[in-house]
Amino acid sequence: MHHCMRYALLYALFRHCMRNAAGSCALLLTWTHVMRQMSDAEKQQVAAKITAEARQMAQNALRRRLREIELSEFDSAQYDAYVAQVAREISALRVVLEGVEARAKERVWLGSQSSGDLDDRKLVETITGDRNVYKKRAEQPPQPGSPQEKPKRIRFVLDISGSMYRFNHQDKRLDRLILSTVMIMEAFEGFEHKYHYSIVGHSGDSPEIPLVDYIKPPRNRNERLKILQKMKAHSEYCVSGDSTVDAVSTAVDNVVEAEADEYFVFAVSDANLRRYGIRPQQIQSVLTQDVRVNAIVIFIASFADEADAIRDSLAAGQAFVCLDTAKLPGIFKNIFTSTLLKDPDARQSTH
Repeated sequence: MHHCMRYALLYALFRHCMRNAAGSCALLLTWTHVMRQMSDAEKQQVAAKITAEARQMAQNALRRRLREIELSEFDSAQYDAYVAQVAREISALRVVLEGVEARAKERVWLGSQSSGDLDDRKLVETITGDRNVYKKRAEQPPQPGSPQEKPKRIRFVLDISGSMYRFNHQDKRLDRLILSTVMIMEAFEGFEHKYHYSIVGHSGDSPEIPLVDYIKPPRNRNERLKILQKMKAHSEYCVSGDSTVDAVSTAVDNVVEAEADEYFVFAVSDANLRRYGIRPQQIQSVLTQDVRVNAIVIFIASFADEADAIRDSLAAGQAFVCLDTAKLPGIFKNIFTSTLLKDPDARQSTH
């Protein structure tokens, strides 16, 4: 439990003790120790009340912090420092995004068929007895270099749980997530005709914390900085817990709600799943719940070898371990390239 929630719990415990300082069930305190040991029933009752009160205090603190962020002035130096750290990665990802081609199949007429609708262009052949005088509607992949008629639709699902904040001092995992988000927002600017992207967070509080809407990307550096500040605030004040499975499942359902050239879900996590009893099979299930969606999980931190173990237990290409932000553009390039080389009909037949 990170320190904000710990302080909230301690304060809630103190308030509870002060409210119940008399009576047969009183909890008598001195400055150094508890004078009467509580029964298990009393402990459970107090724990539930204290946890609820601590959660409410944390939510109040988060609301205050979010209001402060909205009212704060733009800190140009802070945002420029973020961009400077990933400038090369932003350029590399923009090259990848520029090079990704159209994927959606087109509906076309196929001529010279032995059945279907009579082809008006084959009237002469009909008289001569040719049987291949029909046409059919069918789908075919676009030619290389064909213009992309619909945008690709992408949802980024970012881990802003308490463990990201709590362990940031050890391995800078939250800092890496912030820089990755800067890279995403800066790289996608100007590609609105090719990509509609959304960013949501997930934590013990919720599997879906809105940050960026598909059709309303941040318009300027100030709006992007506020998104980063909100991510930090949520990680600092959220309750303990993990919503990775629900977050990915919700994202997969959400991303296909509008027509698109192709669908992607990128889930970013710190791989702190074992603690909450989340098994790799559960991750695999939500990643593959809709055959139209290319769903991938990227672990940017790990406890011992947990991230590697989860990756190795999932299907090839569905999980990556990236402890270096500089390697993220390469991962995105590999993902986009592999989906372009993949036959969607064959992909559907495997599920």
